[in-house]
Amino acid sequence: MKSITALTSLLLLGAVTAQEIQSKPFNLVIQSEKKAINGQKLAACHTGAAIESLCLAGGSGSEFYLNTTEGSQAPIKGDKPSGTLVWNLPYNGNHHTEVESEPMSFYVDPSTNVAMPLFQPSYDQQQVMFDKDGLMGIYSYLDDSVTPPKDDKVKVLKNWYVCETNYSAYQYRTLNWVLGNGKAKPQNPSCVKVQVHRKFL
Repeated sequence: MKSITALTSLLLLGAVTAQEIQSKPFNLVIQSEKKAINGQKLAACHTGAAIESLCLAGGSGSEFYLNTTEGSQAPIKGDKPSGTLVWNLPYNGNHHTEVESEPMSFYVDPSTNVAMPLFQPSYDQQQVMFDKDGLMGIYSYLDDSVTPPKDDKVKVLKNWYVCETNYSAYQYRTLNWVLGNGKAKPQNPSCVKVQVHRKFL
């Protein structure tokens, strides 16, 4: 019983002392074979009350940050640990001191396999990572294309697309994620395959 109590205390202490580290600010830049969008930056665009999606913004993008936990390690050698992608929502007209740090999460509608990244005040968050070339992806451990499903091998998925989207009557060209293991095609016919590159400011 004492050993269980001691272990619980250590776990709680670790949770309390684990510190979140915020990266330097960066832009997110589209890489695509389609010249019209290649090199465009992404910006947080108004998609509802304190809700932003990631829109194509030409040469002037928003500043984003990656929040990671101190001491966290990447499961793949050479890559970076995953963290929470955040955008700082300014309020009271002050862009520097009065901000709400909003995490990115995926909005999933059952009618489509195209998920939309949204920034909003929430406990929900989708972890992302950046590889050695600065390309954004998501670590995945699950392979349910076999029976029984396996979770013993990590891989990086980069299922990013730029699509014409409609969220709560807001229609933009936004960054999206196609659900699945990377083999599925988006059912939205406007979607164009892209990579997302992190460029520090």
